[in-house]
Amino acid sequence: MATCPHCHGHLTDGHVCPRSKGAIALELAVTAFVGGLAAIVFVALFDPHQVIVDLDGLVFGLGSMFALGVHQVFMWSRKK
Repeated sequence: MATCPHCHGHLTDGHVCPRSKGAIALELAVTAFVGGLAAIVFVALFDPHQVIVDLDGLVFGLGSMFALGVHQVFMWSRKK
């Protein structure tokens, strides 16, 4: 059986080379950062009187975790 020149795996009809750990880490970091920024923007738009004060770090963290959770669910559903 032929082997892939990049990953040396079996070269079947549906072969896809596995992604590197660096690419996966970069994708997760960008997802978390964008989710955190989206949460900050969401709070800024819907809290014009600044009732939520000094919780920017918490909002950013919760937005990041939510974005990572959605990302994981999307990737899990894509594998099936």
